[in-house]
Amino acid sequence: MPLIKLGLGLLPADLFVALRFLRRKGWVDWTLLRTRPIWAVGFINAFGYVLQFQGQNLTTSSDAALIIGTAALMIPVISWTRGSEKIPAKKGFGVLSGFFGASLVVTRGQAVSLGRAEFQGDVLILATAVTIALVFIYSKDLVVQKGGRAVTGGMILVTSILLVFAIPLDQGASVNLGWEAVFYVVFLAVVATLGAYYFLMKGLETVSPTVSSIILPIEVIVAVVLSVIIFNDPFNIYSGTGAVLIVVGVLLVSSGS
Repeated sequence: MPLIKLGLGLLPADLFVALRFLRRKGWVDWTLLRTRPIWAVGFINAFGYVLQFQGQNLTTSSDAALIIGTAALMIPVISWTRGSEKIPAKKGFGVLSGFFGASLVVTRGQAVSLGRAEFQGDVLILATAVTIALVFIYSKDLVVQKGGRAVTGGMILVTSILLVFAIPLDQGASVNLGWEAVFYVVFLAVVATLGAYYFLMKGLETVSPTVSSIILPIEVIVAVVLSVIIFNDPFNIYSGTGAVLIVVGVLLVSSGS
């Protein structure tokens, strides 16, 4: 009881109860939160979110989905530099294919202007893909030690705390908290964030980061189709060729593991 009273003095009652419930269910491991690795991964993850949302303000949704898909190509390259994974010919060809496809998506067969807002957005999204690859890789050891549920809870908690410091970046943006916006926020928080991270961490308990990235081609295809249909995103022969090369590259990289 004294601990509960102390907790209620530091945190809002609903947040305190939620944390107690999550701790009891294994979603919050305080020993994990006292370690450097979870904060390092959480920082990379939060930084990736900032890059992604700033980048998506400048580029199209279909470009963002395709470029983020290259995270699966970066995983074996980064793992190789760490000495934890080899890159055979099949996987190497997949990496080259995917990155060539990404270049077609970014340029759409046209000369690149470094000052073009859409190109700058694509670069930010490409940096996001790097952070996603790093999260896949460095989460693996944490998941093996603590389990998928504890790492999911820790990752979301740390990322949420760190993202508070990014709020000043959007001070000039208009805010519309209608029911539609609330629905999007709840859906993205519960399904696309909590659910996605949980299944990713559970998968990392048994497979390597490269194999787990096999899901990315499915995400890319669905996101691009929806973006073209809903937002009328531009999509020409170069974009289509690049999309195919990225998906083929990711499949080659993942199946070669």
